Amino acid sequence: MVNPKPILIASGVLVLIGIAITAYQSQTTSENLSNQQNTLGIGTQMTVTKEMNPDNNQNGVYSIQITDFKDGDNVKSTVIDPVGTAIITKSITKSPIQEIFKVTKSGNYTLQIENQGQREIQVLGIIGYYPQGIELADISGFIALMIGLSGLAVGMMYLIRNRVKS
Repeated sequence: MVNPKPILIASGVLVLIGIAITAYQSQTTSENLSNQQNTLGIGTQMTVTKEMNPDNNQNGVYSIQITDFKDGDNVKSTVIDPVGTAIITKSITKSPIQEIFKVTKSGNYTLQIENQGQREIQVLGIIGYYPQGIELADISGFIALMIGLSGLAVGMMYLIRNRVKS
């Protein structure tokens, strides 16, 4: 007869480790991003700004998510570097959208989102550093969580099986 207690305890610890690693990875990612959510009326715009330095990370990223995006919506996004030069200008044709850009100068990078459509829209804009070096934390947190949950299932089966035999 297999004792399920060590299996349940070890699996519970693995689940907690997986959750902790995932929370750490999420916190690390969100620290490097600025975001803002707004309702944009017809012809209005919003900006999201993040101070960035190429010495920290040379890859920047921006993302735009439009709630209830429709084909007729006309939204334009522009990423502006610290000297005021537009480095990316794009019409949004789908939601969500994410693009990477180069951080070449130190200073405030601005994501400008403009509603050129015929209806009010809800927009989430994000700009910041592209996450680096979190792939290992991302996958290891997931693996620890899955192994822990599988172990909990096996431990519960042994626990039920042992109780039925008693």
